Amino acid sequence: MSPSAPTVEETTAGHGVVEKTGRGAKKDSGLGLRPDWAKLPGHTVEVWLMGEHVATGVVDQAAEDDSVLWLAGAGADTRRLFDKGTGYQVWV
Repeated sequence: MSPSAPTVEETTAGHGVVEKTGRGAKKDSGLGLRPDWAKLPGHTVEVWLMGEHVATGVVDQAAEDDSVLWLAGAGADTRRLFDKGTGYQVWV
């Protein structure tokens, strides 16, 4: 790992939520990793893939089995689909 690469540790914060800690993490924002995507429609979330921020938006719809979710379109952006199997993570 290069010296400039952010290090992130995940710690359980109760209720199935995991918090980021370490350099490059959102320590004070109260964000937590959410595995329960089906419960997120209507919530504003951040989508991450392999440590990189991909998108921020409002969850429009999510599969009951937590496998995929759609972020609502906003402005010139169209509705977007993200799937857990590819490695996407959702932080609220």
